[in-house]
Amino acid sequence: MDTVQKLLEITSRLEHLECSAEWITRETVQADNGVAQTGTLIAVLADEIRERVCNLVRDLEKQVSLQELH
Repeated sequence: MDTVQKLLEITSRLEHLECSAEWITRETVQADNGVAQTGTLIAVLADEIRERVCNLVRDLEKQVSLQELH
């Protein structure tokens, strides 16, 4: 499995986690506010992690292209 495939898998899993957490939030908001808040937190964290992974990849790509210029 190459690096791009691994990154796609990580992104896919984070997206699934975020969608599941959003579903939990919607389904429990009336019954259990604590669970709904936890679902919201998980969704936000999954989105932040995905964004940070993408930023790391962009930074690495920039470093590699700068190294190739030298």
